[in-house]
Amino acid sequence: MKFIQISFRVIFLVSLVIISILAIQEIDLQSSSVISDKFLHFSCFFYLALVGWLARILHKELSLYVIVLAYGILIEIVQIYIPYRSFEFLDIFADLTGIIAASFLINLLKDLYPDY
Repeated sequence: MKFIQISFRVIFLVSLVIISILAIQEIDLQSSSVISDKFLHFSCFFYLALVGWLARILHKELSLYVIVLAYGILIEIVQIYIPYRSFEFLDIFADLTGIIAASFLINLLKDLYPDY
């Protein structure tokens, strides 16, 4: 069990680094759409919340959700200062929606695997 948690911690940290790098990259506006951008935000934060829970970094789920959301807000704040990126409240809303969806899956997993 400890090996699984350590593996998920490594995956979580690597994921944070990759998402952080991608968040400051220049994007091609013709190839992106609002829907796919919001779905990408939803998916990334769904994934981060789920992997963060599997990694057991924090034992209180609410704390994990708040930290993951704060990370999303921090990314948006950093993007204010990058000339080719912008701050969007809808991105934060998509992040929050992904975290909430992950919390539902996490509660289902806790019912299926109460020992984890």
